[in-house]
Amino acid sequence: MTNGDANNSQLAILNGMASALDLVIKVCYFISGGALAVILLSVLTEVFMRYFFNSPTQWSNDLCTWMLAITIMFALPEITRTKGNVAIDVLVEKLPLHVKSKIYRVIALAAFAICMVTVWICGNESLRQYTNEIATMWINPIPKWWISISVPVGFLICGIQFLREGVMPRPSRED
Repeated sequence: MTNGDANNSQLAILNGMASALDLVIKVCYFISGGALAVILLSVLTEVFMRYFFNSPTQWSNDLCTWMLAITIMFALPEITRTKGNVAIDVLVEKLPLHVKSKIYRVIALAAFAICMVTVWICGNESLRQYTNEIATMWINPIPKWWISISVPVGFLICGIQFLREGVMPRPSRED
């Protein structure tokens, strides 16, 4: 096996991992959209039951709270993948392409580190809620970790996406 063959096989592995990550992100995005649809249906049901039958639901607000966490945290990886996050890059954009590329890689790797710290902190909190059997204080309580687990999962996927951008950035073009 020559050095070129090894590089090609490594590149193929990285491209396969990138495709798998894209699939995971797409699935999360669809789950986020489904959670948003559940919020819509829940609110419509609540309004209908409250104003037409004078019998509000006991679960609608609780369900919306849970689904909101899933909606936000599972949409975040797609926003990260498409570079939809807010960025103030006035100074960086004025730099030459080779410098700009290096700065964006450093920023992506720093964002990866921040996401992993967030995963550690939020994952430990979710684990604490699980082991201590902490429940919500809702009318119909559920284990709190059912909600909070979406935060480390969303940040883990975002972190992997930032790592991808830091290690193998997409080709950029000069405008």
